Amino acid sequence: MQKVVVIICSVAALIGFGLWFRSDPSFEPAIGFIVAIGGLAHSYWPNLTKKYASKRLKGRHSFDYSNNNGLFTIGTDALKFETKWSKASGDSIHIYNDPASITGIAVVKGVPAINMISNAAKYDFSSRSRTPQEGELVVLKNSFDNFAVIKIVDIKDCTRSDSNDELTIEYVINPEKKVDFK
Repeated sequence: MQKVVVIICSVAALIGFGLWFRSDPSFEPAIGFIVAIGGLAHSYWPNLTKKYASKRLKGRHSFDYSNNNGLFTIGTDALKFETKWSKASGDSIHIYNDPASITGIAVVKGVPAINMISNAAKYDFSSRSRTPQEGELVVLKNSFDNFAVIKIVDIKDCTRSDSNDELTIEYVINPEKKVDFK
């Protein structure tokens, strides 16, 4: 809805400034016309925050966890999980339940694949932060009592011989408050 309002206002401004410039070709209507074009261009320009979010229910993504305050969002609406990450080491990373959409995080030890989680609700969600290692799974519970599981695929740390900070994850969001990922 917000995008539609911006487009309508920009088109109206474009027409208005165009008519003004036609009747009085001067500096002010020309600048207004350019600004209106900028409003339209912004509506269609790729949004930078999209590289820190995925609306899909499952996927694989790599992102720079040192940017965007460590936030990467998966899912939308009742299936939204705003993950927050920070540097730990070259093979581990911190995850937090600080974002409003997250009510619990738990690390799953000894389970190598997301589809092997049969009851996501049984894990310990008692801590604000966890530090999973590469290859480990993290179970997330959101404020709508839905669950997601994230696998830590790869961690790069620019302070430990990598060229950049980057986290690669695979994830699955389970809809309708289901706890079984099999």
